[in-house]
Amino acid sequence: MTQPDVPPQFSVQSGAPEAENTPPVARRKKPLIGWIVGGVVLVLLLCFGGCGALLATAGSDDKPNQGAAAVTSAAPTPAMTTSAPTTAPVAAPATTEPPALSYDAPTKSDFKLKVKILSKACFGSAGCNVTYRINVTYTGAGLDPSRTYEVTYQVKGAEDPIINTFEVTGDSASVQQEEMASTRRSGDKLTAVVTEVSEF
Repeated sequence: MTQPDVPPQFSVQSGAPEAENTPPVARRKKPLIGWIVGGVVLVLLLCFGGCGALLATAGSDDKPNQGAAAVTSAAPTPAMTTSAPTTAPVAAPATTEPPALSYDAPTKSDFKLKVKILSKACFGSAGCNVTYRINVTYTGAGLDPSRTYEVTYQVKGAEDPIINTFEVTGDSASVQQEEMASTRRSGDKLTAVVTEVSEF
């Protein structure tokens, strides 16, 4: 009776109970610790993943906005500089060419002539010999510089009628530097008027 009781006590206390009690505790602790550690890691991953996603979206929202502002501020500038030169040269010749090509033909009333006395020699009642030059003033629109006009004028107040011409090209007139006339009296004045304008 004592022999069967002792071996089971040794086997239970020494080997079996400790072997059976220790592994279940160890087996229970390992899965709990594993689950706890896994849960903590999972929670941390979710937290950091969420924060990282928020930071990534916030960063991506900020960067595209800044990039978009930079692109829109930079992109319209080349677009405006490239579009402006292409339209400006097309529009500029259209607005400047018609006035350059539309020249008016001069008329008699566009010229104002003045007789400038250079010298005068009088002989009592016999009259005077007068040296003069014609000063020309053009009051009309611009003249075509590629065309030459001949202006015929008459000097009045002289003893005999005097008719002469000068040429006009663009904004310059070629007149004689000196002309001669005789008057009947010393008080007679010379005047000049245009009688005809024709193109060469």
